[in-house]
Amino acid sequence: PNDGRKFNPWDFENPWSHGLCNCTEQCDETCYGLWCFPCFTCHLAWRMNESCWMTCCIPGYLAVLRTKMRTAFRIRGSYLSDFCAAECCPCCTAFQMASELRFRRLAG
Repeated sequence: PNDGRKFNPWDFENPWSHGLCNCTEQCDETCYGLWCFPCFTCHLAWRMNESCWMTCCIPGYLAVLRTKMRTAFRIRGSYLSDFCAAECCPCCTAFQMASELRFRRLAG
């Protein structure tokens, strides 16, 4: 319903379904990610229809994947927040993204 405001396609309204530090919800996924993080991020990229090799070859690619996910699901945030999350805590960022895919029933 239009309440008189103009529609702005860049106003993303959805929050993340899981917080950045909720990395203990899926014990098997957390163990997999901590044991072999490159494999985990490769699988995450594959689930998002991206090349898994990019996660190994391009520094900062996790931030790009997070931005893609935020845009696809219209999740609030910015590229700066994606970059800071991915660079400061890549494990938590990857686990949050995997949880989001599972929440949206896009697990693979």
